[in-house]
Amino acid sequence: MRIALVGLGDAGFHIHLPALAGIRSVRIVGACDPNPERRTRAARTYGVPVFADFDDMLAAGRPDVVVVGTPPDTHADYCLRAIAAGAHVICEKPFVSSLAQADHVLRDAERAQRGVAVNHQFGEMPIFRAVREQIGHAGDVTFVQVWQLVDMPPSADSGWRGKMHHRTLFEAGVHLVDLTLALFGEKPQSVIAATSDVGRNDGVDAIVVATLQFSRGRLALITQSRVYKGQRQYMELRADTPAASWRASFGGRLRLSAGLYRSMMPRLRFERGVSGLAWREAGDRRTVLARNPRNPMLVAARSLLKQTLAAFRDGREPPASGARARDGLEVIAACYHSAETGRCARLDGDDLDDLKTRILG
Repeated sequence: MRIALVGLGDAGFHIHLPALAGIRSVRIVGACDPNPERRTRAARTYGVPVFADFDDMLAAGRPDVVVVGTPPDTHADYCLRAIAAGAHVICEKPFVSSLAQADHVLRDAERAQRGVAVNHQFGEMPIFRAVREQIGHAGDVTFVQVWQLVDMPPSADSGWRGKMHHRTLFEAGVHLVDLTLALFGEKPQSVIAATSDVGRNDGVDAIVVATLQFSRGRLALITQSRVYKGQRQYMELRADTPAASWRASFGGRLRLSAGLYRSMMPRLRFERGVSGLAWREAGDRRTVLARNPRNPMLVAARSLLKQTLAAFRDGREPPASGARARDGLEVIAACYHSAETGRCARLDGDDLDDLKTRILG
């Protein structure tokens, strides 16, 4: 398949181009960015044709698929233009800036019989994929906790991130929301959330706590703090089923611990994961499920790209579809609506009109 890429920043240069370069069944026919230094870097490193203008790249490359790796507020425009040119779309996350934009993109893609996918590659990391697969075998998930605790205050953000108002949950939190929806296999019915700007009075969320209620009384708790001074926890997951608790921790760990379990039973435990570990817990017993490789983001992105391109070729729904990304945006919009109104936001009731018109980012 003929692939073109717009956006040669961090995601385009460090993830999309190297991931595509490792797939034999594709040919990169163009890479576009208005920045000449980025174009020169991409041409020298990967030997790809580069363009300053998006429409020139579409005309010259005639791509089957366009990868959109630009800032989020430009995603909808590039997606629509790529679809109009006859291409499938793989968009970087977060997908677009509103539900209305997402519906527009998905509607145009359906009319043109083109596919839309979003690069939610975290679910393809070996540790998170292992938990997802094990839950599928173990029966319904009953409760999920997913959290991110980092010392990355919003005041330190620059570029397009520094201009975002809904920042914590919309930008980094989109990973947590997407993984939660993948584990439950559905959208929640309602959301209760609270945010805090930690006294800065600028309205930019630095802490987010959200409770999601799913069918049959099942719950999920999403917690984020960007002003956490303890040990960095970039993405942690606990998913409970009737059989066991399933854990995944993204980040390197090498730990030897010794102690007494409930002050009676001696315990010695060794944990090793170069870039993340997944395990099963039943009482005090742990069974390792998977470990991440040294470059899990690239490995996961390549795996997701291969699956997505195969789905486009076969006319199937891609694994990280635009429709699922749209559901994630609806959950994020509901979280901010709940935080601002101080009440529960329902995704199937009177709050829907507000969620559709809310601008994120």
